[in-house]
Amino acid sequence: MKAILIIITVLSLCSFGCKKLIATDTPENQLTTDKVFADTTSATSALLNIYALFDKTIDPNYNKFMGLYTDEFNYPVAPTNGFATGNLSVSDGTVLNIWKNNYFVIYSCNDLIQHLQVSGLPTAFKTSSIAEAKFLRAYAYFYLVNSFDRVPLILTTDVNQSITAKQSDSTAVYQQMIKDLTDAKNGLSEIYTGGEKVRANKWAATAMLARVFLFQKDWTKSALNAGQVINSGEYSLTASPSDVFQANSQEAILQFWTQYGYITDAQTLIPASGTPQYPVTASLLAAFEPGDLRKTDWLNSSTSIGTTLYYPFKYHNRATSTASPEYLMALRLAEQYLIRAESRASQGDYAGATSDVNVIRLRAGLPALAVFANLKTATDAIMQEYRIEYFAEWGHRYLDLKRTGLLNTVMSSYKSTWTAKSQVLPIPQNEITYDSNLAQNPGY
Repeated sequence: MKAILIIITVLSLCSFGCKKLIATDTPENQLTTDKVFADTTSATSALLNIYALFDKTIDPNYNKFMGLYTDEFNYPVAPTNGFATGNLSVSDGTVLNIWKNNYFVIYSCNDLIQHLQVSGLPTAFKTSSIAEAKFLRAYAYFYLVNSFDRVPLILTTDVNQSITAKQSDSTAVYQQMIKDLTDAKNGLSEIYTGGEKVRANKWAATAMLARVFLFQKDWTKSALNAGQVINSGEYSLTASPSDVFQANSQEAILQFWTQYGYITDAQTLIPASGTPQYPVTASLLAAFEPGDLRKTDWLNSSTSIGTTLYYPFKYHNRATSTASPEYLMALRLAEQYLIRAESRASQGDYAGATSDVNVIRLRAGLPALAVFANLKTATDAIMQEYRIEYFAEWGHRYLDLKRTGLLNTVMSSYKSTWTAKSQVLPIPQNEITYDSNLAQNPGY
């Protein structure tokens, strides 16, 4: 793996809850490491710059492309794109971006943790800042390990170690994620720093633990952590799906702050006029039940030359909005209900699972379901809700199909060019060139 030079940008802050939190343009001022960790203001700026990377670089290279990789999006401009066909090249630039952007976050977190530990800053500040960095490191590793399976587990900034790093088994990566998230859960307050929901708190770490345990099929711990978030009293579903993605919505557990009130990828997903770049598939449209408010609130359409195409409209802003700003959603309450539903069903609590699913359905304007009769009925209903509730969000469709063992079956019937190797993304050839200890994923 190539060594990555981390340049910490220090920016002026008014207060951590204000509207001028982060700017990611090339700064006029760059401070050396000793200056960055000389006081809490500059150290906080370094931490906030890591948060900014998720909206600026990671989500634009992951969300829509993983939706394209599955059965959520089409790409009329380039229908033979590797993500559209499910047949990726080892030299695909977007795959490289997914890899390197997440690792840049990880390196930045490692750098922050390393320097904070030996800094002379106040103990309480160091504890909470390190806990946030561990949360962000785990968040990045979650998408790496689930996209590539075996990835290097890097917990240092030592270039000599990183350039010869070998891939770790996914079990080891998950163990580190659980450790990081547990440390974050224990080290963070329930109160959001600065008032806005743009920095991880205890409940964000708990929500992420619930997801990680779900992916490990640890039903007891996933249900426990999801239940803690639900029962915290801090969050509730919005009355309407149309309000979910507003900045600091009551459903948001964690959002990534946006400077101008719209997410970086909005101008790609929402057309100013004409044909959308990434219209949703007929398969996704057909998956909505009649009367589902999520179809009317989270999709919009554009008609050109007699053809109507629908596109994702969870985020409405594609330009500056101060009246109704939107932040990029990282974690929200609906997922915790679905996590607990799946965990309960897997333990035979069909009544509890049904109750959780119906919370989601009722908000969507759909009738409540009768108590699930068995695990298959429960699983089918829960997967349907995942598909509709979480389309066009962080590659959920890919991740959910993969973790349940359904990805190859569903996608091979949808894309003729899909093969067994497509279940994981290829390790970027560029990285293998620089680190000969990396092994390519099977089939590539």
